[in-house]
Amino acid sequence: MIYDDLHLITQWAQVVQLRDDGLLTPAELTLLDTASGGETAQIGLTVPNLKAPGVLIRAALLRYLILGGCKDFRTQPSGITVNGAWIAGRLDLSFTAAHGPIDLYNCYIAERPQMVQLQADGLALVGCALVDGLNAPRVQISGNLTLNGSRSGGKISLSGGEIGGHLSCTRAKLRNPGKSAFKAQGIKVSSSILLEGTSAEGMVSLLGAQIGGQLVCIGVSLHNEGGYALNVQSTQVRGDAFLRHAVTMGEVSLIGAEIGGVLDCTHAEMRNPDGSLLNAQRLVVKEGFIWRKLKDLTGAVDLTSAHVGDLWDDPESWAKCDGLYLSGFIYDVLHGGINVEDRLAWLKKGAVSRREFYPQPYEQLAKLLRDTGHRSDARAIMVAKEKEQRKAARERWARERDWRRNLLAASHMNDADRAEAVAALTRQRPYDEQLARLVLLHPVKGADGFTDPLTLQYAQSDFRGAQRWFNFRKQMRHVGSVIADRIFGLVVGYGHKPERSFYMLMILVLIGWALADHAWKQGDFAPAQGPVLMSAEWQALATDARIDNPARVWSDKYMAAPDGSSVLTAGRDYETFNAIAYAVDIVVPIVSLGQEASWAPSTTRGPWGWWLWWIRWLLIICGWIVTAIGAAAVTGVIRRD
Repeated sequence: MIYDDLHLITQWAQVVQLRDDGLLTPAELTLLDTASGGETAQIGLTVPNLKAPGVLIRAALLRYLILGGCKDFRTQPSGITVNGAWIAGRLDLSFTAAHGPIDLYNCYIAERPQMVQLQADGLALVGCALVDGLNAPRVQISGNLTLNGSRSGGKISLSGGEIGGHLSCTRAKLRNPGKSAFKAQGIKVSSSILLEGTSAEGMVSLLGAQIGGQLVCIGVSLHNEGGYALNVQSTQVRGDAFLRHAVTMGEVSLIGAEIGGVLDCTHAEMRNPDGSLLNAQRLVVKEGFIWRKLKDLTGAVDLTSAHVGDLWDDPESWAKCDGLYLSGFIYDVLHGGINVEDRLAWLKKGAVSRREFYPQPYEQLAKLLRDTGHRSDARAIMVAKEKEQRKAARERWARERDWRRNLLAASHMNDADRAEAVAALTRQRPYDEQLARLVLLHPVKGADGFTDPLTLQYAQSDFRGAQRWFNFRKQMRHVGSVIADRIFGLVVGYGHKPERSFYMLMILVLIGWALADHAWKQGDFAPAQGPVLMSAEWQALATDARIDNPARVWSDKYMAAPDGSSVLTAGRDYETFNAIAYAVDIVVPIVSLGQEASWAPSTTRGPWGWWLWWIRWLLIICGWIVTAIGAAAVTGVIRRD
C-alpha cells in the first residue's frame, strides 16, 4: 500500500477516519497507542535507512499529537517521544506551543522541520538524520534543546532563540559547505552551550549570543576554509569557554566577546592560511587566557585591544603562529614564564602590524614586570623597545626615500615607461600628493599643455630637486639617528640604565690613566704653568741631557747631586703628578683635581706625549658627552616612560 502525505489534522475524527480506512501505518498506530499514555513510541532502535510502513510516521499526525491533540484526544503533559521512525513530510510547528516536550530519537527526518518561534518545554533531536537541517529561529524552549549525535545536511538555524536550560549539540555531524552549518546568532541560553566532539563543514555562528554558563567546544572539528569556522563575535559567556583539542580550518572569531571565566585553547589545531586563525580583537576574558601546547597553527593570531586576566602561555605556541598582533593587548598576571629572550621574541613578532611598530606590547610587559618586582627584566624589555622603535622609524624613513627615488626615476623616463611606472606607483599610494605632482608635470605628448614648455621644464626641474633634497635630508637624519641611538643606548640604555654612564666614565678614566702613566714614565710631560716653564730651575732640568725625565725630577722631593748626594729639588712644592687624578681631571668635566692645570703632555719630548696631547681632546669630549647624558638620565630630562 502507498501511504500518501496527510493534510493538516486538527480533529480526532480525522484520525479515526484514517484508522478506520486503514490509511495509518503500523508505526503511526503504535504512536497513537503510546501518545495517550505518555509512553515512548518505540518504532526502532536505530535510524531507519528505508521508508517502510513499519517505521513511517507522517508529519501531519506527529504535529497533531505534539500540539496536544484536541478535546476528544488529549496527549499527556510529558509530551511526545518517538524512537527510530522515518518522518515524512514537513513537520511545521512554527508559531505554535507544544503540549509538553518534544523528544525524537534516531529518527530520519526527510524534510526541513519548521519550528519558527515554537514554544515548548523541551526539544530533543538526538541521533537523528536531519536531511535538510532545522529551521527554528526565535524558538522558545523552557528546558533543554538537545541535538546530540544528530547528522544534518543543511543549516540548523536557532537565531534569536531563548533556551531556559542548556543547548547541547555534542558529537553531531553538521554539513553545509560554504554556508552556515549551525547558526544561533543572538540566542539566549540560561545554562551552557555544549558542542563537544561535534564536526561541522560550514560556519558555526554564535554571533551576539548570551550564554549563562559555559561554551564547550572541546574536541570539535570545524571546517570552513576562507570564512568563519567559529564565529563568536560579541558573544557574552558568563562561565568558561573551552577550545581544548579543537581542530579548525577557517577563522575563529572572538571579536568583542566577553568571557567571565577562562578561555582555554590547550592542544588546539587551528589553520587559516590566508588570514587570522584566531581573531580576538577587543576580547575580554575576566579570569584567564590559556594558550599552551598548541599542536599546529597556520595563520595569524590577532589580540589587538584584548584584555585578559591571567595569561597562561608558552613560547613554542606563539612561535607557531605565522603572524601575531599584540597592540593594545593587556594582561593582569603572567604565568607563562618571564625568560627575557623568549619574551623579546614574542614582543618583536607581535609589535609590528602592517609594517608599523607599536610600542604598547613592550610597555605592557615592562609595567607588569616592574609591578611584580622584576625591575632588571623590565629595563631589558624597555631597552629592547627603544631599539625596535628607533629601528622602525628608520625603516619608515627608508620606505619614504625609496618612494621619492621611484618618483625621481619616473620623472626621467620616456612617456611609455613613465605611464607604466605611474600605474605601479598608483597601486601603492593612489592619493599621494607627490605622485599627483609627477603626473601633472609630465603630460603625455600631444595633450593640451596648461603652460608653455619652458615653464613646464622649470617646474619639472624644481620637482626633481625637491625629491633629491628630501632624500638628502632623510639620509642625514638617518645617519644622525644611528649615531645618537648608539650613543644613548651604550651610555645610558636609552635612559633606562643610567648607571651605565658611570661605567663608561670609569672606562674613559682607565684609558686616560694608562696613557698618562706611560707618557709620564717616558718623560713626555712638562709643567703647565707659564712661570714655571720660564724659570731658570726648570730650564736647567729640561735642557740637561743627563736627565731623561725632568718632569719627574721636578715633581720629586729629592734629586741626586753630581757628588752622589741627595738634595731638595726646586719643584718640591709644585703639584705632585698622579696619573689617575690626571685622567679624572680630563675625563670628568665637573671635577677639578688640579692635575690638568699643573701638568700637560709635551708634543716635542716624545711620541707618547704627542699622542696623549691629541687623545686627551677626544677623552674630554667623550667625558662631556657621557656626563651630560648620564646627568640627563638621572634627573629625568631623558624620559624613561
